[in-house]
Amino acid sequence: MSYIRCFDNYSSPYYVPTENLQGLFTDQAVQPFEAISSWRNQVENTDFDYHRKVILDQGRTNFDVPFAGLSPKDKVILYCVHYMPMHLFSSYHIFMQYLTSVSNRVVFIDFGCGPLTSGIAFWASAKQSDMIYLGIDSSRAMLNKAKEINRYGPNKNGESFFRNFQVIDSHHKLISLLDYYIKKGDRTQIIFNFCYFLASKTLGIYDLSESLTQIVKKYHQHKMCMVYQNPCPPESMPIEESYLHENWVILKKQLSAFRITQSNVESFRYNRLIGGLRRNAKVYCDILSNDLLPF
Repeated sequence: MSYIRCFDNYSSPYYVPTENLQGLFTDQAVQPFEAISSWRNQVENTDFDYHRKVILDQGRTNFDVPFAGLSPKDKVILYCVHYMPMHLFSSYHIFMQYLTSVSNRVVFIDFGCGPLTSGIAFWASAKQSDMIYLGIDSSRAMLNKAKEINRYGPNKNGESFFRNFQVIDSHHKLISLLDYYIKKGDRTQIIFNFCYFLASKTLGIYDLSESLTQIVKKYHQHKMCMVYQNPCPPESMPIEESYLHENWVILKKQLSAFRITQSNVESFRYNRLIGGLRRNAKVYCDILSNDLLPF
């Protein structure tokens, strides 16, 4: 059964949640948003731009630090209301377009996993029976929300999105986790997902690239790919000159074993959770694969 509906009879795909996904949005984001009275001054009496730019710093705030009466949990809920649909449908669109030959056994490594947004999108787009989800986020509040949403599952019936599910607060813990889930030569595919993560203001990009280099060397016999998406730079500005993409440009140079197999600007449409307004969105995406086993 489909978890996301797509209508193609528009200038760009229009994504609509099914009843089950809408139930998740309602139970995990909208109702908590409407129930917390401490938000009145900072949320209800301010507009979307204030939420996005001041409270959430365009999704890059420290979610473990309170803000003017908002607890870390409150800030995560606010993030879910404003960003979760856009990022979920964006990831789903890219996965459906470009991840068409994923192996039956796959480890999905989700950098900056947030509240499981790309994880849900991958679950909805994939046909695999053996999926392992490893989420990484520096925020404990976000990791707690990811666990809660995974337990909520696709049907609110006690079945999780992922049975093999781990979330961690640092990429330095990845190798030990991969050693647990992957056996040499078992043909497990590894997918590295970067959804808006590399725009972080505090990310140590060379430290991250070193961790990834170690993983790539250790599992070089396995099929791997990297999925990157971030907001589009201004149309007059090449990607290499946009500060939002600087970390990605550095990372691509450090990981010479990978080559670009797709690079595109993708457009899609969706509805906001609050107010139901339809939005047009564009994201820049790259798909990279290791050369020896092209994706």
